[in-house]
Amino acid sequence: MATTRRVYHEKQVMALCGVHALNALLQAPIFNEVDLSEIARSLDKRERDLMAQGGLTTPEFLNFVAEDSQNVSNDGNFSVSVLCEALQVYNLQAVRWSSGQGEPNTLNAFICNRQQHWFTVRRLGAGRWYDLNSLRARPERISDFYLSAFLHQMVAEGYTIFAVEGALPQADPSAGAAESGRWWSEEEIEADKQSEAAEGGDGFSDALAKTLATMQGVLAGAGSRVQSALGMGAGDAGGEEEDDPELRAALQASLEEFKAAKGERREGGG
Repeated sequence: MATTRRVYHEKQVMALCGVHALNALLQAPIFNEVDLSEIARSLDKRERDLMAQGGLTTPEFLNFVAEDSQNVSNDGNFSVSVLCEALQVYNLQAVRWSSGQGEPNTLNAFICNRQQHWFTVRRLGAGRWYDLNSLRARPERISDFYLSAFLHQMVAEGYTIFAVEGALPQADPSAGAAESGRWWSEEEIEADKQSEAAEGGDGFSDALAKTLATMQGVLAGAGSRVQSALGMGAGDAGGEEEDDPELRAALQASLEEFKAAKGERREGGG
């Protein structure tokens, strides 16, 4: 008998998105704010000891000790150094990723960061990708095809993307859940989406937004080709633009999602 896949997701509490991102990545409530605060204090001490080697009365050292911690803020936001240190416990590494490094579907997880927000995108089960952002009400499926466009869009919005390297642990529902966490089945995810739409959510608008995001993301990935086309001289204007099957397929897939949502909206009288 097949086991129902479960996806672990934590909702945002205060500024503890770093905690939520790690637990979503590890698919269990492994870390809490106390754990990461201890790591931050350890990093602070190592950095302070390193600075002290240059002298305890130097302007550099005095300025360093006068500043607040660079590894944890007063509201609980943690630095990339803290998250990387925590990942080492599981023999995992977070490495800066860009679209030029290859197809994201060959990897297993990403951690995204913009200013003071962290969230995880992870592959679970048989190649199913999920957006596990703690600002969302639930996990969100990301198709293999849409993943590249999604990451491009995150970069366009100012996110830094880290690929997670190493053997990730499997989801472990027996580990329980944090107070802000929940284990979701795919059926529950879909039912919650439908319930949200029935209570006032606009699937048509959501599909339109997703379509536009997909277009923007894929166009970002094809940026060099677009710039080249825009920069053509007058003498080149009559030439045919090079066909891009990947771009064409991505836009077609998004258009189909948009049409489907539009049809559902008409049937529902919305």
